[in-house]
Amino acid sequence: MEELETKVIKAYSENKIRNLYKESVKEGLWKSEELLIDKYFKKDSKILDIGCGTGRTTFQLAKKGYNIIGIDIVPVMIESAKELNKEFNARIEFKVMNATYLEFENETFDGAIFSFCGWDQIPKKENRLKALKEIYRVLKYYGHFILTSYSRGGLWPGNWFKIYLLKPLGFNVKEVEYGDIFFKKGGKEIYEGEQFIHFPTLSKVKKQIEEVGFKLVFSDRRNSIAYEDKKLDSGDCTFFVCKKNLEKQSSTF
Repeated sequence: MEELETKVIKAYSENKIRNLYKESVKEGLWKSEELLIDKYFKKDSKILDIGCGTGRTTFQLAKKGYNIIGIDIVPVMIESAKELNKEFNARIEFKVMNATYLEFENETFDGAIFSFCGWDQIPKKENRLKALKEIYRVLKYYGHFILTSYSRGGLWPGNWFKIYLLKPLGFNVKEVEYGDIFFKKGGKEIYEGEQFIHFPTLSKVKKQIEEVGFKLVFSDRRNSIAYEDKKLDSGDCTFFVCKKNLEKQSSTF
């Protein structure tokens, strides 16, 4: 866990990646994000932006009138967000924080968003589940949580071979779980070292959402939600809109 988490933080701390993310703030919200935010977040409500990076989504949510707090595990990203905060003369609160341990009281937020598949970069299934539990905890009842994931639909033979055949035989396999990948290029981003991400199956994401106690109220591919998003170079992903219901509390709390 710590080794993979460190790899993610180190990769996002590279100067060229930092500058790229600062530039991305100008791009604003994806059309799909805007449609779902406008539909599921109540006006003037308090929103938690998880994995906010340099604030691409955070600043736009603030412009829409939301009381927004942005958090990210990468200190360099939060430093950049704070610099832009001053530049834009905004008054957004940005904090360095791990999604698996949210430093907020129960039922603090009306809504939450984990954009651009940041959840997928939390190493190991139990930690991704822990993050979902924490988000559930800090949300008010009937609040909505918008999650994006690079969920996959089919079998990955090469990945399966490494995890279930080579690893048990003692071979040095970097991947910890089936669905883990390491890469140096993703869209506009070219990393000096390796970056890590996990591609869960669609069914496993839905199962974890339900296990925590959320009700899944909507799910669809980004490019199906908004045709305009097909021009984005970040690759298609899936949106999950989750609702915290009063009548269904998770037994894990």
